[in-house]
Order: sequence, then C-alpha cells, then structure tokens
Amino acid sequence: MPDDLDLGEYGHHLVDELMARRLSRRDVLQRATVVGLGIPTISALLGSRAGAAGLRPAVSGAAPQPKAGGTLQVASDAPVAAVDPVTMYDGGSINVVQQVAEYLAWVNPDNTLRPVLASSWKPNAKGDVWTFQIRNGVKFSNGAPLSADDVVATFQRLVNPASGSSAATNFKGVLGVSGVQKTGEYEVTFALERPFVDFPYAVASTNYNAVVLPKSYDGDFAKSPVGTGPFVLTAYETGVSATFKRNPVYWDAPKPYLDGVTFTFFNPNAVPAQEAALQTGAVDVYQSAPSTGSPLWHDPNIALPTLPSSYYGEFWFRTDTPPWTDARVRQAVAYALDRPAIISNIFSGRATVGNDEVFAPAFPGSPVLPQRSQDIAKAKQLLAAAGLGRGFSATLTTEGPGIFSQYATLVQSYVAQIGIDLSLNVESTSTFYGSGSNQPWLTVPVGIVDWAARATPEQLYQSAYTTGGIWNSSKWADPTFDKLASEYEATVDQASRAALAKQLATVQQEATPAVIAWWKDAVYSIWKKVHNLEPNGSYFLDLTATWLE
Repeated sequence: MPDDLDLGEYGHHLVDELMARRLSRRDVLQRATVVGLGIPTISALLGSRAGAAGLRPAVSGAAPQPKAGGTLQVASDAPVAAVDPVTMYDGGSINVVQQVAEYLAWVNPDNTLRPVLASSWKPNAKGDVWTFQIRNGVKFSNGAPLSADDVVATFQRLVNPASGSSAATNFKGVLGVSGVQKTGEYEVTFALERPFVDFPYAVASTNYNAVVLPKSYDGDFAKSPVGTGPFVLTAYETGVSATFKRNPVYWDAPKPYLDGVTFTFFNPNAVPAQEAALQTGAVDVYQSAPSTGSPLWHDPNIALPTLPSSYYGEFWFRTDTPPWTDARVRQAVAYALDRPAIISNIFSGRATVGNDEVFAPAFPGSPVLPQRSQDIAKAKQLLAAAGLGRGFSATLTTEGPGIFSQYATLVQSYVAQIGIDLSLNVESTSTFYGSGSNQPWLTVPVGIVDWAARATPEQLYQSAYTTGGIWNSSKWADPTFDKLASEYEATVDQASRAALAKQLATVQQEATPAVIAWWKDAVYSIWKKVHNLEPNGSYFLDLTATWLE
C-alpha cells in the first residue's frame, strides 16, 4: 500500500490494530466505513496490509444481471400511527417512508456503511466534528434539487425537542440545533457536544427517523410524500395498502429496476394470514421467518435468507416500582428462564442466547461474560434474600398474538417454579404502544417489547437504558453506566473500547433492568423469483436494487 495513501489518523490506527491482530478483517472493514474511508482506500488497506497480516479480502462470485420491470408485492405490517418520518417508531410506517425518502448512509447487513445522500464524510482527530459531503445532482421527487439546506433543516428538526422526534435520545448530549451547520453548498458539518466515534450511524438507516426531507416539510407526509428515494407513493389507504411507482428522477440510474411496489397491510400479529398470502403467491415477500411447523420451511419456491442480528425482545421491570426495585428480584427472574428452550420453542432454533446486556454477538468486538443459564435453586435463594421467599403476584403486559405472547406464556411457566404468580395481559399492538400520554409499554410495571436491530450497542442503550432515555421503559438510572457509556462513545482506541464495553455489559447484567434472553436471527421469506433483497436485522426494506425474474 502506498505510504502516502490518505488514511487519516484513525485509518493509520486501524492499520496498526490489524497488523497486531487485535482486529479482524470484519472489524477493520466496519470501522473503516464509519470514519468515511472510501472503497479504494479500504481495498488497499485490506489488500496490502491484510496480506502482510495473513488475512485476505473476501472474494465474491459474479452476480446475475438485473432485469428491469415488474411490480413487487410485499406483505407489510400495517402502520400503527400516522406515517410521519419524524415521529414514526413502528415497522409499517418505516416500510412506507423508506421507499420514498433516503438517509445520508445505509447500514449494510454486515454493519458497514454505504454512502447514499452523503458521498463521503470525515471526522476531526477528536471525533467531535464530522463533515459530510452531500451528493450533488440529487433531486426530490417533486423535481427540487437536494441541497445542504435540506440536510441542515432535517437534523435541526430531529434534535429540536419541540418536534417530538423519536430520534431525540440518539442525539441527546451529542448534537444540538446549533451544531448542525451548512459549511458549503453541498457540505454539512456536525459540531458535536462531545466526541462520538460512531456518529455516522446516528445519521444512517438504523436511526430510522433520520431520512432527509425537504426544508419545507410540514409534517403531513402521507398527504405530500416528497423524498429522494427510488419510489414515489401514489396511493395510501390506512390499514389496507400502499402503492408506489418508480421514481423517474432517481439519482442512481438505472436503479430502481422495479416498475413499482405494492404493500398489502396486515395486523402485525396476523402471522397465518401473511404466510398464506406468500404461499399462494398473493405476495412475493414476507418480512419474517415462517412460524414453527409452517410448510413454508420446506416450500421449494421460497427462499429464506438469514442473518444473525441484534433484534431482541426486552423483558423489562420497572426499577422504580416494588418489588422490582430490588435487583435480586430481577436477577431471580433471569435465572428462572431456560433460554435455549425458549429459542427452540419460539424461533425453531434461529436465534442466539442472550445474556441480559446489550452487546449482541452480531456486533463486532462484543465482550463475552459468563453466560447466565437456568438455575432454579439460585433464583429461589435470591428471592429469599430479598424477603420474598414465599413468592408474590405480578402482571406482565405485552402485545399479541404472536411471538411475544408466546414468550410471555413461557416466562409465566418458568417463574411459577420459583413462586411468582404471573398474570398475563396481552393487548393489541395499537393498544400496547398507544400514543401521546397513553403508552402502556412505557408505564406498566413488567412488560415485553420488541427492539428492532441496530448497528451499534449505543443505538440500543441510549434510548432504553441511559438515565432519561426516551424509551427507557424500566426507568433504570445508573450514573456509573451513564459515565461508562459516554467514555465508550468518545474512545477511539479499540482495545480501550473493548475494556469499556465489558464494564458496561457487566454493570447492566448485574443490575438486570431487563432480561435479554435471545437475539433473533433476521429471516426473510421470499419467492425465489425475487433477487437482490438482502435480509436486514431491523427488517427494513431497501428495494433500490431488487429485481424480479
């Protein structure tokens, strides 16, 4: 590799880590894309240097040439609330928005970053100033050109508390309104309140509210759905369907290859109906794995691409509400569960055992702690030490029917063995999530909720486990965890980050504000005539390069 190759300070650090074998090729590739190293630079880094370290770049075979035309039929969860990119949080709304609007970058299945509306980006040495070059020549679907002004307005809107943005916690203490600055016609600089080495993920697809909208966006997306994405929304019927056509002014021609896309909406828990629609050919794509025992597992026409992910079910306890204020009670529940049996029963084995902390095995460099496993005797001892040796009663609330009500039923049977009489309150998805001041999933003492996959641990713990996090349903507040989190986010050196990650995981596991018993694989069920549709840990649909046989 040429000595004068522009790696920057952090790029040279990655080279040193690679040569010392402290980072794998996968880790180097991910970290290199985060700091904005271009493909030629990364190829050189992983070529010459990786060869010297005994590693080799991955080699892929020739892909078939895409064919243009056709309409893709998708079974999608129905949006739970109004389709608004700023406030959306449910899979159905995200599906709709992501066909119409785009991010500065997209998170690939391997957690690397692919430039989209940003052509490149670069941090300063400290990681507290990030400069993004905005792609020139991009037009919104209404014909207006994309500019730095639109990007600035988008992120000022997201960080403004008055907007009600669902992404607010991801930027809390990191980015303020004044920190989003136009520094050129096609250049935006983010001056952060503190160093944040994973900042590009905060403006990428796993921060799903971060789609770039016109400066003039007024909040009524369903009525005026303007974006730079591959498709244009032509019809939307609440709870029924959404219809899209190919965007004729899309910047990345000849994409998209599809003439259009149709979403047929289903109740999120109507698994049999969605599976039946796929099997009969009414739809081409079902965004989940077939249920246990489904004939789709053995249908020769159906492909089941699979990806380990950081998607999990959070089984939380209100740490401000007795008896869950005592960590020993929370730990007792954790030790009551048979995690491998849960994975076998609900996911047909297509999941990874969790360990009650957010560093999923799918994240590069995640720490490994002693694995918690079922220990009924220890669970009973913990309850006795907490003064609850005779047991107690509680109510667990979740949504259903579906995998979460199934999970709740298994939990109910396991905790009964240690004397906890757990009643189940299974609500519809719309009731469980609610809206405004009535959101049961954020207020009930005990509950189970799903968390879509994220690209980094920060994107999981910032909202759910830091003090005052917007989706901190357990109300857990630990100054030590908060302090370690800030240090982890600001640390460039990979060895130091690994040590901090282990400390964070240990603090969370010991406190057990929530049981994280499993990490679900992302499995898509698709007709084999559908090409170039990669599974995504968050079950997002990037259909830009998808084509039909």
